[in-house]
Amino acid sequence: MLRNPTARRGFTLIELLVVIAIIAILIGLLLPAVQKVREAAARMQSSNNLKQLGLGMQNFNSAKDCVPPMFGTVPQGGTNLVGGSIFYHLLPHVEQDNLYRQGPDAARSAPLKLLRAPLDRTHMIEGTFQLPPAANPPWANAGNTTWGLSSYSANWQVFGDMPVQFSKMQDGLSNTMVFGEKYAVANRPTNPGATLWGYGIDPRSIPNSFNPPLAAGQYPTETQWANDQPASLFVSMYHPRTGFVNRGGAVPTSWYGTNPWRCRCMLKPEWAPPVDNVHPQKSAWFNPR
Repeated sequence: MLRNPTARRGFTLIELLVVIAIIAILIGLLLPAVQKVREAAARMQSSNNLKQLGLGMQNFNSAKDCVPPMFGTVPQGGTNLVGGSIFYHLLPHVEQDNLYRQGPDAARSAPLKLLRAPLDRTHMIEGTFQLPPAANPPWANAGNTTWGLSSYSANWQVFGDMPVQFSKMQDGLSNTMVFGEKYAVANRPTNPGATLWGYGIDPRSIPNSFNPPLAAGQYPTETQWANDQPASLFVSMYHPRTGFVNRGGAVPTSWYGTNPWRCRCMLKPEWAPPVDNVHPQKSAWFNPR
């Protein structure tokens, strides 16, 4: 006897559409969660980068009994005006000893993974920036306009222009901001700039900009800073620093002391500003939550 074949029934169009709709809803629910996980991982990576910079500073202090300046020589003094930025001095203490040995002029063009914040959308893929020739500091080879970028800056109020000991941090290490996040490239219509980890200008290289003028190899004293602070020295769109130094006088709405506040840091950081209008001298939170 022949058996009747079992009838096979496929999906109807409506059933298929319902399945597709359910999958789309699940994907829609999953994507924000995945994005949040990615952002959390990126923030964790940036926090780890900052931690490594802090540990590098601690190791430097243990080896030299001081912390490096924003730009200068360690130890202080000497006739050689070619010093290095704070990030250059930290290279041997963040597993970049070979780069350090190349010297500041050769090392400055290297991109450093440690100095890239994952959420910084302005940090170039290649990790470098082409500096306008007019902005080149006098110690750097004018034929090389390539500089390594950084999503982090150092606090000039802590490091200053000369090597100092931890005792200068009178508020205590746990209450002192030494490094912070900022956008690597400030690509805005007026006064654009970039944070270049190797950039800096030694104040001894411009002796006649101070009052009285600096002697050979001399660093500016407190009096010379107070008398005349050369704007071109620190008000730079390309310095790896937080805040900036300007001339004497009170800072409206922010400083009411009788003495000029040499390091006039910005009134407030930027909170996820549009990338085409980033301020080159402000700290920033790329994606605040």
